[in-house]
Amino acid sequence: MNTQPTELEIEFCLTNLLPELQLMVIDHYTTYSTPTQMVVGKTFLSHLKPPQLVIDKGRVYWKLVLENQNDFGGHSRTVYGFVRRKDGAIFRAATYRRPQTETKSAIRGYITDESPLEYFTPHGVIYAQY
Repeated sequence: MNTQPTELEIEFCLTNLLPELQLMVIDHYTTYSTPTQMVVGKTFLSHLKPPQLVIDKGRVYWKLVLENQNDFGGHSRTVYGFVRRKDGAIFRAATYRRPQTETKSAIRGYITDESPLEYFTPHGVIYAQY
C-alpha cells in the first residue's frame, strides 16, 4: 500500500490551506500597518490594501506569492514560500525563482501534515527550528 499522497491530494491540501494563510496575512496587515492617504488632485488615494496570496504553478514547485497592489495601478510580488509538487514538502525561498534546498534542514514540513499552518508566519515560511 502506497502512503505517499498523490499530486492531486497535495494540490487539494494547498488550495484548502490558502484561505487560512490569506486570513493570517490580512490580520497581521490590518493590525500592524497604519493607513496613509495621499491627495492627488481632488481625490484621496489610500496606499494600503492587504496583499493577496496567489499560487504560481511550476514544473517542480508551486510558488506562493504575495501580491501588493496600490491605487496607482502598480503592484509588487514577494515570494511567500514554495511547495514541492511530488510530495508536498514546504520550503523557504532562497531567491524569487528557487527554494532554499541546499541547507541541512531545507524541508520545513509537509502540506499534508495534521496542521500545516504551523509552518507559516504572516511573512512566509518559518525558519528551521533546531
